[in-house]
Amino acid sequence: MKVELRMGEWMINMGLVGLYRVFEYGQKQGIIDDEYKNSMVIQPWGIELDTNVLPQLPRAYFLYLLDEYSVARRESEKLDTYMEQAKKEEQFKNAVSSIKKTMEIGKKVLKYYPNKELEHVLEQMKQIKKYEQFEILTDCVRSFKEVLHEPEVNEKLTFNYFKATILQAFFGQVSFLNVSKNNLNLEEHIEEFQKSYIVPVVCDLGLEQVLKQATSSEEVHAFLDQHKDYKVFKQWKRGWKKKDIVQIREDVKTKLNHCLFFHEHIAFYNFEEMVFSPIGVAKDNAFNFSWHFQDDQPKPLSSLAKMVLFFAPIGVAVYFKTEGVNGQTQPRLYAGFVQTDATFSEILQKNNHFKQLKKQKEPFNKIVSQLIQGIQKESDYVVEHLFFLEFFSEYSSKKTHLHYYHLPMYLAHYFKRYANKLDYIKPYDYREHFVQHVLRGADPIYVIYHYLRDCIKSGKSMIGPYIAVRERNRIMQFKKGVKDMTAADKRVSALFHQGREIRKAMIQSSGSDKKVTSIAYRLLNAAKAGNKKSFMDTLFRVYMSVDRPIAPIFLNALHERDLDFATVANAFISGLLADQYKEEQEEVQA
Repeated sequence: MKVELRMGEWMINMGLVGLYRVFEYGQKQGIIDDEYKNSMVIQPWGIELDTNVLPQLPRAYFLYLLDEYSVARRESEKLDTYMEQAKKEEQFKNAVSSIKKTMEIGKKVLKYYPNKELEHVLEQMKQIKKYEQFEILTDCVRSFKEVLHEPEVNEKLTFNYFKATILQAFFGQVSFLNVSKNNLNLEEHIEEFQKSYIVPVVCDLGLEQVLKQATSSEEVHAFLDQHKDYKVFKQWKRGWKKKDIVQIREDVKTKLNHCLFFHEHIAFYNFEEMVFSPIGVAKDNAFNFSWHFQDDQPKPLSSLAKMVLFFAPIGVAVYFKTEGVNGQTQPRLYAGFVQTDATFSEILQKNNHFKQLKKQKEPFNKIVSQLIQGIQKESDYVVEHLFFLEFFSEYSSKKTHLHYYHLPMYLAHYFKRYANKLDYIKPYDYREHFVQHVLRGADPIYVIYHYLRDCIKSGKSMIGPYIAVRERNRIMQFKKGVKDMTAADKRVSALFHQGREIRKAMIQSSGSDKKVTSIAYRLLNAAKAGNKKSFMDTLFRVYMSVDRPIAPIFLNALHERDLDFATVANAFISGLLADQYKEEQEEVQA
């Protein structure tokens, strides 16, 4: 039987991308038989699926995850990096400390699989402290990696990792993700997947076909008897016992719900936490979705949609993202996806590219720039309807952080022209926060305030704050419809150079940069509070102290005709904090 899996909401599109990735992987690895090679066909609207391939998918699903999140490969790559560091005597101590920390996973291995050699390695590691023991360290690391790469060890560790870290964030403790199923092996996981996701789809689609083609109620009853172990059918088997085919079809029209996502299919399930934890609501708590607070299916879902959603974790890019700034940071595991109104093949291609870039740890500005490369004028509609979404979900605390990053046309033009200029914003976290604020439609001014305060506090002298101020102003100009940035850039650059000149004059007169730091704090506080009077008062005093006339461009701080107050203030403060950089002088003029 062939069914149409049409694109729709972003979570379904995630599932479709994941489903096709698993199918593609299964074909390449020989997991899916050649006779099923045409079982999934990409169409502009989604995927045309031949249901005969369904029993082949669970094995491909788990082997894909075991390959993608292999703990043995991940930990070995870490150890190789630390061993390169350990070759240098001055880094040996720190490298050994990192290696010992990485090898703590060995305790988990011993818990499941007693291993004398591994026990010996962990004991030996306790004695390694000096550079002269490098050869012993090499032998220990090699032996440890061999143990990790043993198939049963890697399988167990990797299953534990992706179930607890990846899948549970999407589905909680449903089916084989329940803690009571932690001891299942690969074959038992496949069997559980078949029972929970594949059998319901086969049964429900079979019922739909019978209901369409049956000429008598006996055919429907025969089908229900054939699948009597499928719990969902029991209620309808009783209800249709004394009804003819006309009455049964009337019941299907009036009493059976249809799926939220695949509207032509009947729905025996509900869109809730156990189906998609990030935004699902438990059925018993979904009062706002129910008629008269009595509906058992506030958000009806077909078994087909439920299965597609189970492939969503494979359809996203998974990466760690640091939240917070100024030392108050927390790394969290995010799932990211690119959504657009283009064809399914383009959504698949963009998400494959996005995943590849995230694996390479490319910054967000480069990712956005590369994803919109080649977009021509006739594709403006596609750009307008392109957005990124990412979410962090924690099932145990019922918490989800969901971010939408829309890409309006003015931002698309900005990223095509100036994305590489953001590379000067360092460290990386500030650049990421800047870009993500912009994509959310928020003003990145508070990122700049934090950035400037961090530079003042740490005594760092860098070009990054100036670049952040200039790029924010460029984005504001693009939003207004301005195409030529020459005049605006010259004004920002002039303010930056005013700050540099005042810094130089103050250091020459006092012999120290302490006064510069004090003034920078005062100006930044005034700028952040939007206090123009306080800012201009401090500015006049600074210029008078070094016997310099104040530049007319600062009038923009009052009337904001050419530049807004925040740009004027921050460009000047950036200059006040910056030393001379030969390699970046050209960029300052750009």
